[in-house]
Amino acid sequence: MISSLCDSKITLIEQEEKAGLHTSSRNTGKVHAPFIYNPEKKKVWAKAALYGYDFWKKYCYANRISFIEDGVIEVAVDTKSEKTLSQHLQWGIKNGLDDTEIKILYEREVSRIEPNLRCQAAILCKKDASVNYGQITQMLADQISSKNNLIRMVTCSKVVNIKYKETSGQPIILEYLDVSEKSKKEFNCNFLINASGSNSINILNKTKIVHPYLDLFFRGEYWVAPPKYDNLTSHSIYSVPQFQQFPFLDPHWIIRSNGKREIGPNACPVLSPYGYDNFANAKEFLPKMYRLIIKKDRMANKTLFRRELFDLISREALSSISKRYMISRVKRFLPSLEPKEFKIRGTAGIRSTLIDNTGNFVLNPIFLLQDNILHILNYNSPGATGAFPISYAIVFKLIDKGFLPNYKEARSDPNNPFDDKLINSCRDEININFACP
Repeated sequence: MISSLCDSKITLIEQEEKAGLHTSSRNTGKVHAPFIYNPEKKKVWAKAALYGYDFWKKYCYANRISFIEDGVIEVAVDTKSEKTLSQHLQWGIKNGLDDTEIKILYEREVSRIEPNLRCQAAILCKKDASVNYGQITQMLADQISSKNNLIRMVTCSKVVNIKYKETSGQPIILEYLDVSEKSKKEFNCNFLINASGSNSINILNKTKIVHPYLDLFFRGEYWVAPPKYDNLTSHSIYSVPQFQQFPFLDPHWIIRSNGKREIGPNACPVLSPYGYDNFANAKEFLPKMYRLIIKKDRMANKTLFRRELFDLISREALSSISKRYMISRVKRFLPSLEPKEFKIRGTAGIRSTLIDNTGNFVLNPIFLLQDNILHILNYNSPGATGAFPISYAIVFKLIDKGFLPNYKEARSDPNNPFDDKLINSCRDEININFACP
């Protein structure tokens, strides 16, 4: 985004050997519709999801990548969740969907569209799509590497320290470990953006900034449906979450961009952003317990000992242990599913979310700006959906504040598939607030 709007020299530091090996490649693969986001409390996410659909559609079409406009159905299986559907319909309309893109269906109407689906009511939203974000991220990385000599990507490099020079000129010194050469290196820069996903808090801590946040990790697991269920539905099916006060959805029925059907994800608590297995979690047990209980005891106590969170964690942990229990959560609305038929686990991913000093989950992304460094924190779902619009909104904000020089029209880049109207909507509709620590 910076390269399309500014004449700046850019270096990307990537810890792994390739871009997008973690969350970007280990998610549900959905371009999410904005109807599940409260237009007042989650306005940034709502607008990002609305415009993200158009960005990804244009990008995928321009690069001949699969973009399956398959829509989504959210179901209510009881009276309480049916009331939530009505609220979600109102949210969707307030967030910019029109009545051709979203509507409520009742039991008989649902059965005509999806005969195997059982529910009291449902929302059908057409502005929802399936993609392969891992493939997309790698293509973006390849395009960056081949773009020009103003942009470079350094892989296998882990940031170990951030320092400041008191002299004029490039004031930030970033030290990183080159894993391939097993040596420490550094470079200087005028402005640094910390967009490190699950490691963003770790990078923030290297700057010695005092902040009120603690990160928790949740592993989303999947089960691959056997071919006999390939024609069970023509839509991905979500249900209204049981624990709506927390930032997680219940396991759902997913149709991926390659046509495979899966059930998931749950939200099993783990101890590391790389806790894909028990060994990785065991290594992090003592350090994480120290941070939770000793250093952040007040925050941890307020969060971990809340009855509602304990109930959520118990349910999600059981979903991890018991295949039957996990699939039974989807069987409520797809009763023909049989747990014994599911033999293959899907690719698990890990989501990082923050709690604040009141012990509550942080619901929105945080953009923390200090000393020519922008820290992007708590950037989770629908982060992939909103990647393009939020990136443009951030860059416009940085230009307006004078951090990035030499504004130019995005259309001057002949390889940019986005029109001016779509790009400018990010500046006009997505209000990014830079917080100060």
